[in-house]
Amino acid sequence: MGRKRLVSDEQLLEAARAAFVERGLAASTKEIARRAGVSEAVLFQRYETKAELFFAAMVPPNFDIRACAPSPSSDESGRRIIRDLFFGLLDYFRVAAPVVTQLLANHAFEFEKFAEQHPENTLVTLRWSLVGFLEELRRAQKVDADPRWAALALFTMAHSLAVFERLGAHGGRFSEAMIEATIETLWDGFKPKATAMGG
Repeated sequence: MGRKRLVSDEQLLEAARAAFVERGLAASTKEIARRAGVSEAVLFQRYETKAELFFAAMVPPNFDIRACAPSPSSDESGRRIIRDLFFGLLDYFRVAAPVVTQLLANHAFEFEKFAEQHPENTLVTLRWSLVGFLEELRRAQKVDADPRWAALALFTMAHSLAVFERLGAHGGRFSEAMIEATIETLWDGFKPKATAMGG
């Protein structure tokens, strides 16, 4: 009868993820093993190479659109649904941006290979999940925008704000008022509004 694992694979990957986010590829397997509470030998029994460990640990977390925004068929306004969706995306990217940054910094990272190995991961599926959700909103007559480009705008804006926070902009956290103003700009679009005098 085999010995029970005292440290699960997920705990080991969490320790590796934390080390790689902090130090990138400079994080040593010795440091990762220490954080996980295992020996390097155990680490290499589960993952043959440091590269294999890196790519297993740095799979971005998943994101559930339905958990952060009201259903398109709910009584909520389109504006409210978009607002909640944007805040959910921003919270997601606040967690995922450090992981994605390290993935992109790794010279061995190839998106197509990653997508093949992790086809259900949010990094692969998020944009098209957003498109589908926004298409539901359009069918419910709560938005009037092409879902493809609306999804791209929401995705890129939320990601950009999270990256700028990570860089230290606005003390590392945009105020809720600034985020609300960003959402309002996305909601209204960039077209000029008619004035009371018809200009």
